Amino acid sequence: MKITKGNNNRCGIFLYYDRQGMVDEYVMYLLNSLRPFLKKLLVVVNGDINDDAQAKFNSVADEVLMKENEGFDVGGYRAGIFHIGLDKLAEYDETILFNYTFFGPLYPFSEMFEKMDDIDLDFWGITRHYKVSPDPYGVNRYGYMPEHLQSHFMALRSDFVKSSDYIDFITNLKNPTSYIESICEYETIFAKHFEDLGYKWDTYVDSSDYEGYNFSPVMFSIKDMIETKRCPIIKRRSFFTDYHDFLLNTCGESSVDAYDYMKENLDYDLDMIWDNLLRLENMTEISKAMHLNYMLPHDAKYISSIDEKVCVFIYAESTKHADRYVKYINAIPDDVVLYIAGTKEALSEISSLQTAHEYKTCLITDNTYQKAYREMYAVKNEYDIVAMLVMSDVEISQPYSDYDSWQYRDWENLLGTESIIYNIIATFRDNNKLGMLVPPVPHHGVLFEKQAYGYQGRYEEVEAYVNEHAPGISCKITEPPQAPFGGSFFIRSAALAPCDENADRDVYLMSYIYMVQKNGYYSGVCYNNYYAALETTNYDYMMRELNKVVFEKYGPNYHKVVVDNIENDHIIRYPHIVSMREKTKVVIVSILRKVIPMKIYTKARNKYMKLRGWE
Repeated sequence: MKITKGNNNRCGIFLYYDRQGMVDEYVMYLLNSLRPFLKKLLVVVNGDINDDAQAKFNSVADEVLMKENEGFDVGGYRAGIFHIGLDKLAEYDETILFNYTFFGPLYPFSEMFEKMDDIDLDFWGITRHYKVSPDPYGVNRYGYMPEHLQSHFMALRSDFVKSSDYIDFITNLKNPTSYIESICEYETIFAKHFEDLGYKWDTYVDSSDYEGYNFSPVMFSIKDMIETKRCPIIKRRSFFTDYHDFLLNTCGESSVDAYDYMKENLDYDLDMIWDNLLRLENMTEISKAMHLNYMLPHDAKYISSIDEKVCVFIYAESTKHADRYVKYINAIPDDVVLYIAGTKEALSEISSLQTAHEYKTCLITDNTYQKAYREMYAVKNEYDIVAMLVMSDVEISQPYSDYDSWQYRDWENLLGTESIIYNIIATFRDNNKLGMLVPPVPHHGVLFEKQAYGYQGRYEEVEAYVNEHAPGISCKITEPPQAPFGGSFFIRSAALAPCDENADRDVYLMSYIYMVQKNGYYSGVCYNNYYAALETTNYDYMMRELNKVVFEKYGPNYHKVVVDNIENDHIIRYPHIVSMREKTKVVIVSILRKVIPMKIYTKARNKYMKLRGWE
C-alpha cells in the first residue's frame, strides 16, 4: 500500500512518561513538528502529569488519555489503539506509534514522509536493529534477536491495521511486566512475525552500510546516520546509557561526535536536550557519554581578551608553603579580580609574598572552608564566573607528598598558566550550559584508597544531603561524581549553590555537582594539556597492572564480562598465562643449576622452600 501525497490522513498515538510529571520543550517541539502530518493526535500518558504538562498537551493534541504506569510503551500503544478502536484506526491511511525517547526532528519530517509515501509497504519505521545471535536475553521465541524495527517510531498502513493477522496479534498480546518482556515479546519479534506471514516492511534510514559493524546504528553510528543519511532523530539514551554499551561497540566516540556535528551544522536547539537531561539523568553518566573533559592548552590562548567579569578566590587554609603558590597568583590576568580569604595570621603570611597581582582580602575568624566559601558566595552577583582555589594543609598523613601532589593537580589544571585561565573562560563562553569545571579526581598514593568507589565510603550521607538540598533532581546518584574533592573549581555564577556552613565539607563537595545540575547546568573536568600527559600515563599504568592480575584469574574478555566475572567470583584460570609462567620457572631453575655449584644450589633451594612454607 502507498500513501496519496499531501493527504495527511494519519492518526498519531504518542506514548509519554515522565517520573516528575513534567513536559519539556523538546517534547512540544517534536509534537508540533509532526502535527501537520496528522489528522488526529492522541497522547497516552503512563502515570501522572502536572497541570502545566496537561495544558501543554491540550494545546497540541486532540485528546489526552491518562493511564496507570504499566505495560511500558507497548501497553501505552495498545491503550491508545483500543481507546480509538481498530475499526476507526483503519479509516486512516496510516497510524503512527511513537514515543518520547528521542530528540527531533533534526531535519524536516516532510523529507521522511515524502520518501516513504511512495514505497509500497505494510508498516515501516525510522531505524532498525540488526540480528543478534544468540539472543542476549535468553528468552526470545526465535532463539536469537531478529532484525527488527525499533519501536520508538512505527507507521502502520491501514490495510495492515485492519488485517486479521494484526488484529489477532495486538488483541492477544499481553502487556509486558518487565523491560525484557517488552523487548522480547513485542519490539524484537514484530517485524519478523509479520514478515513470515508475507507482510512488507522497511525503514526510512537505509542503515545497510553499518550492518556487521554494529547492531544498533542509531546508537553507535549516529553521527554518520545524521550527516549522510539525514536521520531525523537521535535517541535520548545516546547521552546517558550505561557506558559499557559504548565500550562493547566503540571507543566511546559515537554520541559526542554526533552532538558536535549537530552543534556545528544543524538548527536544532541543543538547550532542549540539556534541559531534559539535566532534570532527569545522572550527571556522571552524562559526563561519560559526552566526554565532558576539557583538555586546554597551557601555552596558547583561545581568546585574546576576557570580556566576562571574573574573580578568583584563594582560601589560605595553610600558608606553610605559601611561596609555592606565587607562580599561580602571578598567572592570573590583571583583568581578573583576586580575593584572598584567611585568618589574620594567614593573610599576614600572604602579604609578605612578592606577588605581581593586587588582591582584596577577606578576613575569616574560623579557619574553615565553609567560611571562605561564604565570602565567595556573597559577591557572586558581581561576577559572571568565579573560582575557588584552596591552599590546603598537606601534612595530613605521611607521606605528605600524596597530598602535596594533590595540590599540584588542582592548581596546575586551574591556574597553571595565564593561557589556561583564558581558555577556561573561553570554554564557559562556548558552552552556555557548562556550569562548573573541576580538576581531575586524585587516584595516586593513599588517595586511591580514600576515594573508595568515588564517595570516600560516605555514599549514604551524600545521598541524604542531595535528597534534602536538591529535591528537583530526580536521577539516581549511584554513579560516583566528578566532584571538586579538594574544594577548588571554576564556576558560572548562576550555577553556584548556596552556602551551607553547617554541612560536612566532604559531603558538601561530593554533592556539589548535583547542586549545579539542579540549577540547570552540567559540570566538566578541566585538564591542563601538560598535566593530561601525566594523567594518561597514570591511568594506562594502573589499568595494565590490574589487568595482569585480573586476566590470569578471570580470563581476558570484554570489559563488562570481566567485571561480571569478578563480581560473581567466576574464576577462569587462563591456561596460556599459567603455562607460560611454569615454562619460565623451569628455564630459570635450569639455568641456576648449571651456573651455581650443586651444594650452594641445594642449600638455597631448601631455604627458599622454607620461606614459602613448603617444608
